Amino acid sequence: MRKPTDREVIETMQHDAHNEPQRVLYALLAGAEGCGPAARNARLAHDNELADFLLRVQEEIVGEAKRLLQRRVAE
Repeated sequence: MRKPTDREVIETMQHDAHNEPQRVLYALLAGAEGCGPAARNARLAHDNELADFLLRVQEEIVGEAKRLLQRRVAE
C-alpha cells in the first residue's frame, strides 16, 4: 500500500482548531518539496546562487517541519 502524499493528507484532514497546525505543517512540507525541482532548474540555468539557496531552504524547512509535525501527531 502506498503512502499518501502530503497534499492528500491535507485534503482529507478535518477542518478544526486541533488539526490546523498539522494542516499548516503538511502544506509547508508540500511547498518545500517543490524547492528540489526548482533548484535543479536553477542549476540548469547556471544560477548556482539560487539553486544553493533553494536547497538550503528545503533542507531547513523540511527537517524542522517534520520534527514539529511528529510532536503534534504524537499529542
